[in-house]
Amino acid sequence: MADPTSAETVKHSETGKTFPATETNGHNSSSSGTTEETVRPTLFRDPMSRRQLLGRGAKLVGAVALAGALPEILAACGSGTSASSSSGAAAASSTSLPNVNLQLVYLENVQFAGSFFAETKGYYKDAGVNVTLLPGGPNLAPEPIVESGRALVGITHTAEAIQAIINGADLKIIGAGFQKSPTCIASRASAPIRNPQEMIGKKIGVSASNEPIWTSFLKANNISPSEINVVTVGFDPTPLATGEIDGLVAFYTNEPIVLKLKGVPTYAFLLNDFNYPMVDDIYICKASNLKDATMRKQIIGVMTGESRGWSDAVANPNEAASLAVNVFGKSLKLNLEQQKLDAQEQNQFVADATTAKHGLFWMTPKTIDGTIRSLAIGNVHAKTSMFTNEILADIYHGGNKA
Repeated sequence: MADPTSAETVKHSETGKTFPATETNGHNSSSSGTTEETVRPTLFRDPMSRRQLLGRGAKLVGAVALAGALPEILAACGSGTSASSSSGAAAASSTSLPNVNLQLVYLENVQFAGSFFAETKGYYKDAGVNVTLLPGGPNLAPEPIVESGRALVGITHTAEAIQAIINGADLKIIGAGFQKSPTCIASRASAPIRNPQEMIGKKIGVSASNEPIWTSFLKANNISPSEINVVTVGFDPTPLATGEIDGLVAFYTNEPIVLKLKGVPTYAFLLNDFNYPMVDDIYICKASNLKDATMRKQIIGVMTGESRGWSDAVANPNEAASLAVNVFGKSLKLNLEQQKLDAQEQNQFVADATTAKHGLFWMTPKTIDGTIRSLAIGNVHAKTSMFTNEILADIYHGGNKA
């Protein structure tokens, strides 16, 4: 996949103006509908610390049901190898172990720190598999990659996986990397918005791809869209910093940290805490593979490595950031300080009371039911049968460590 940060300049898609690459976040931020007279370079560049396209499913989940789209999606990923997966390539020489792929949902940043630890420390090999990490990107859907067998396991977003299953994909959700979604409403600390009701009468920035989440969140809290002045924005948080908007649909481990490092303190509340609970960064595999003894054993191997790797990532956020910046995501030129803060903040989403009791990635009936209810608000109708802890049960054996 092409690295959008590698270009020296970035052309605005509507006005044709060209800005330095260091002043844009690498995403199309023209969705605000600004005219040529009002377009200006962004103040802050998001150094690809998190995947942001939370509404990716609106464009891509249908691809899972369209066999004709699959070759193009696979071709976009090239050979499926990455420069940062050298240890995985070396492991592949161990012919006694099966070679499998793990498809990431986004570029190789600290979001996948657990996978980095697992590869670096040999946890996958210890669990009986040679794993190659396949980096994703803003225009790649893991669902068809896993469905096709190109990857044994994938990390993706909940709504997209569920919609793919509804569309007929032979997939099953086998774990949740995040026990709650980091999607939030960010505001300036000097003028905080502390809850949904305080958004009424305010200007809230919502990207086009986040509109489905936003609409569902309003419904969950009985707020009419007419009560809020919605401003369509891109993924750059500049409008919030400058006061052009009062709040922003954001990612807790992304935009607030970008602003903090630029001297703009923020306040953020999670959608998860206000009637919109959702697990995220979920693991998927082919449902049919769970019934095949050989494939099941390999899936257990991948997830065992992931569990051990994420235990290290939670315990060592600074080392996690270093692996992302200096090894796996080196070509992305990530900001080390931001990656450290990202790693520290994301721990609260990875590890909680549930994982302390049952082990990482475990999905309780409560979290599954809450996710199903939240998805239903947006007319994505999940079923409990789409989720299973059976692989995790085989890993933890009633405990909480792999």
